[in-house]
Amino acid sequence: MIDYVRIVEVGPRDGLQSITDTIPTVDKVTYINLLTEAGCPEIEVTSFVSPKWVPQLADAKEVTLSINQNDQITYTALIPNLKGLNSALECGYRSVAIFTAASETFSQKNTNCSIQEGLERFGAMIPLWEKNNLRVRGYISTCWVCPYEGDIGAEAVVKVIQELINLGVREISLGDTIGKATPADVESLLGIILDKWPAEMFALHMHDTYDMAAENITVGLGMGIRILDSSAGGVGGCPYAPGASGNVSTETVVRICGEQGFDTGIDLDKLKSAGNYIQSILN
Repeated sequence: MIDYVRIVEVGPRDGLQSITDTIPTVDKVTYINLLTEAGCPEIEVTSFVSPKWVPQLADAKEVTLSINQNDQITYTALIPNLKGLNSALECGYRSVAIFTAASETFSQKNTNCSIQEGLERFGAMIPLWEKNNLRVRGYISTCWVCPYEGDIGAEAVVKVIQELINLGVREISLGDTIGKATPADVESLLGIILDKWPAEMFALHMHDTYDMAAENITVGLGMGIRILDSSAGGVGGCPYAPGASGNVSTETVVRICGEQGFDTGIDLDKLKSAGNYIQSILN
């Protein structure tokens, strides 16, 4: 449907991963259950990453096995490597996400390896995700600006997109990791990308650090993007990206979509309850 926008709710993973105080597992489960009740079509539940790197997500298995799942909703786990993939499979995931960056320095800071090394790790997973018929989503961080390298050229982003496609990834989320992309920047990069690949392959993952997320999302919608990442309650960012606070809130994205004439299928009142709940826990 041309008037439908699919929102990928990343609050439970991307939203909470940068929070330093440990959030009780039961509160994470309640948050995810509220998002399920709100009808979010896809929820990124957690990440099977080493607790050494992201202590907040050390309870990935417990959270996964405790939530109430709805067959109409896609539940996704982020995986950094083959060990993480095996853990996700053990917990019953049918959808996983992998992550890389367009900035070499950011890749080293975020994953402790180069972009190429990360891609090789993902390549080692192909037989397992093909055998299990998994849906694989890909994230590219720092598509516009890197906190370490500054502006990132479109050529670097296009190269990584092609590498992910070569791995079999068919949905790619383009991240404005520190929220510095302007509407003109978004239009420019999307113009180059959408000249090579169809819009339905891409999502926008915008941060609202500098209050530009709404305008950037509007530009994306106007150019045919129909998948948007967001975080209920507007919580979180990336712990390895200085200044990356401010995931755009799902409440804001649902409102923007409504104003632009798009349906998300999400119950806004129930969504607000989920956002208010996690904010009450964090505050």
